[in-house]
Amino acid sequence: MSRRDTALFLSLSAIWGSSFLFIKLGLLGGLGPLTLVTLRLLFGAGAMGLLAWKLGDALPRSYRILGIIVLVALVNNALPFSLITWGEQFIPSGLTAILNSSVPLFAVVISHFALSDERLSWQRIIGVAVGFMGVAILFTPDILSHGFSGAVIGQFAIILASLGYAIGSVIARKYLHDVSAAMLSALQLGFALLWMALPALILERPWTLSPTPLAWFSAIWLGLLGTGVAYFLFFQLIKSIGATPTTMVTYVIPIFAVIFGIIFLDERFYWMQLAALALIFAGVWMVNRK
Repeated sequence: MSRRDTALFLSLSAIWGSSFLFIKLGLLGGLGPLTLVTLRLLFGAGAMGLLAWKLGDALPRSYRILGIIVLVALVNNALPFSLITWGEQFIPSGLTAILNSSVPLFAVVISHFALSDERLSWQRIIGVAVGFMGVAILFTPDILSHGFSGAVIGQFAIILASLGYAIGSVIARKYLHDVSAAMLSALQLGFALLWMALPALILERPWTLSPTPLAWFSAIWLGLLGTGVAYFLFFQLIKSIGATPTTMVTYVIPIFAVIFGIIFLDERFYWMQLAALALIFAGVWMVNRK
């Protein structure tokens, strides 16, 4: 990667690393999961819409491209955001980030079938296997001790969210490379907002909630930084370095997330989580090693 790409990569990792902290703070502050996601998308779409307008980016004229963006908004925003926010009610923010680091493992498998320039090799297959061994280490103790409890279901929700992120990144790389990063971010977040608004209104009735000022701050942070700015950087990286290398941000995100969780939420970090993180990192390294 160039110096510019490296700077974008590290900035994106730090921003998304803080997002797990602010999701937890928003939930603890009285916001429901769907309401928090909807507010996040509202602020993010507004910020990116203003940026796209200021840059003079044109709307895509192709209905096919717009349809693909609607699909990406569902699989790369609405569903993953909802699954992660819902799942984080049951598990620590640091563990959420560790599970989310499985995104590159899904991405490399999907890219093999969808992208001609990102094929599987034996090295990548072994890397995927090693990485998912790390994910299995996180699940096994809770399943053996408590069966399919809230914590286990919460972990499965994060894994499904990771799969959605991987699918969305590959679709964007294959079909949306001609759409400007700002416009793509604005449209994607706007369509995701439409996906989420009605379920949030019906299921959580946001007008009955009493969020704290910290919860509002968390929603604004997640929208402006963790969603708007982050997705702008994300699509810039996809265009310059590719789908699989871009999803390697999840290689660094857990480091930030675990540190933030320990400092601000008094979360504990166990040796088993460290072992799982090491295996996932090793798998991602093997997947992306030239």
